[in-house]
Amino acid sequence: MLVYRHPKFYVEIRKRAKEQQKKLRERNKSDQVISHSASTEANSRRAPGPGLKPQASSSKPQAKPEPSSGS
Repeated sequence: MLVYRHPKFYVEIRKRAKEQQKKLRERNKSDQVISHSASTEANSRRAPGPGLKPQASSSKPQAKPEPSSGS
């Protein structure tokens, strides 16, 4: 069934759609540019770190392995 709407209704719809598009463009723009300086991709190596951290000891008893059947 066709419903007649006043032309002002369609003007409002277009206005809201334009606002949504503007918000999306602004969001995409802010996602793309983090800094204006040149890319550091040539130095893609990770920064040297302190290496592996020592494991903390635990006062809990360790689980004993179950004997396996040799079949």
